[in-house]
Amino acid sequence: MKKLLLFLNVFTWLWVGMACSSDDELQEPPKGPVRPTMNVEDSLVMVAYYHSMKCAEWKEPFHWDITDYTTWGDVTAALDTEKNEYRITKIRVSRPDLLPAGYSLPSELGNLPYLTWLEIMGDERAVGGIPKEIFNCPLELLFICGKGFNGEIPKEIGKVADTMKWLYIANTSFTKLPEEIGLLKNLGHQAYLCGNEFTGTPPLSLRDLTECANLCDNCFTEMDWRFYTEGKGTVPALYSNYLSGEIPEEVFDTEYWKIYKLQLLNQRGGGFSNYPY
Repeated sequence: MKKLLLFLNVFTWLWVGMACSSDDELQEPPKGPVRPTMNVEDSLVMVAYYHSMKCAEWKEPFHWDITDYTTWGDVTAALDTEKNEYRITKIRVSRPDLLPAGYSLPSELGNLPYLTWLEIMGDERAVGGIPKEIFNCPLELLFICGKGFNGEIPKEIGKVADTMKWLYIANTSFTKLPEEIGLLKNLGHQAYLCGNEFTGTPPLSLRDLTECANLCDNCFTEMDWRFYTEGKGTVPALYSNYLSGEIPEEVFDTEYWKIYKLQLLNQRGGGFSNYPY
């Protein structure tokens, strides 16, 4: 898309048809500028979104009417002035209390080639996870919140390494964070990954991020001490996880221990027997 000039908080629903007179003769087209339409492929994606997110059941003021685009709140479209059609660029859900139970993210969102912003403020009534297809989009921001979201963060998250600038996944039931998370080296802010149910060992690739990832209040039980002993990159904040056992003596002798020793405070799993803080 060469030109995206007009941004809208709601978008135009495309109705395709030809008006005929009573004797089936074609009427003259209306004079004046042609009204922009919604890109057909984007329209089909939003139909899938409408059903998967149960938009027909959203409460006021965000209740969606499929026949009235002005009710499709928290969606932003931009006008491609060359093709005179709208393309979806942002989707937000900011009021989980207005949603019905059982809403989920559809895989069809991955067919939006200009979607840069996906923000879902959910709750425990959400179902399913993050479709891997979403990372076909040039996402710059991904914000997912809500205990109903579950499963694994798809390894396909690495596909948005060149575009992703903000990552916020918090207070969900996701259990696995893939190694590909470390590919997001263009993040302009700390990766905020708190309050989930990530288990096992934090991916070593997190040290490749520009800023320390925040992984507090998860369920990690094991620590990869190479975060300290190899002295590369950053060490994630792991407050209030379930780490326990004994810290290897060689860790205490590293410069990284002096810098990042407080990243392991307040473990809920009994803590480390030789942790002096």
